[in-house]
Amino acid sequence: MASNGPRSRRLPDAMRRRVEVASAMAWEALVEAHTMHALDFIGLIDGRLDMQDALNRYLREMGVIEPMATAVRTKVLVAMEDAESAGKRVLLHEAEAAAAEGPRVAEGDADEDEDEGGEGWRRFTPGALVSGVRERQKSRDETDRLVMLAIARAEEDVIGTHVDNAITFAALLDSAIGLDKAVQEYIGEVGLGGPRAQAVFQRTMARLAEVHLPRLRPTPLPARERRQG
Repeated sequence: MASNGPRSRRLPDAMRRRVEVASAMAWEALVEAHTMHALDFIGLIDGRLDMQDALNRYLREMGVIEPMATAVRTKVLVAMEDAESAGKRVLLHEAEAAAAEGPRVAEGDADEDEDEGGEGWRRFTPGALVSGVRERQKSRDETDRLVMLAIARAEEDVIGTHVDNAITFAALLDSAIGLDKAVQEYIGEVGLGGPRAQAVFQRTMARLAEVHLPRLRPTPLPARERRQG
């Protein structure tokens, strides 16, 4: 996580320690959010990209940089290893159950082998090759569509995590530096920039406005519109 020490050093020691705790909690929340969405992303495009390529693409598309990228990658690999181990235990149990039932004779295997042998040459005809190119292009287009939608969903959720973290900073620092400066402190602490920083600032201030401002009263209709209604 990026840190802007000069801004934090002007805070009282007790408050600065609370900010450090809040920063550590914000880091963990962001790592968890990215890990969850990275796992969803890998599962979504399973069979289209291998696991490492899918993970790297998620991190690149979401702009996750070091050292957070390493933390996310580690948690993803651990989660997948745990899931794989659980899957192996299930498969072993199913294999043991199948062995206890005895061997089964598969019907139609010989016919399928004959059909495959007869149809194999057709895979190399011009029509089949053109069809293969089209199918691969269609698959790439579908992969790009899935990636776009998955990244949009992840981006929205990660921004929501940033907003929650920034509100915590605002609650801690409001009395010392004010709400807007507190939100900016958070944005600097996690190293946000560009459109994402603007989105987090705007949404956080809007959420804070719901708490600190009176609710808007509905605008009364003019007398003529009331009569017509």
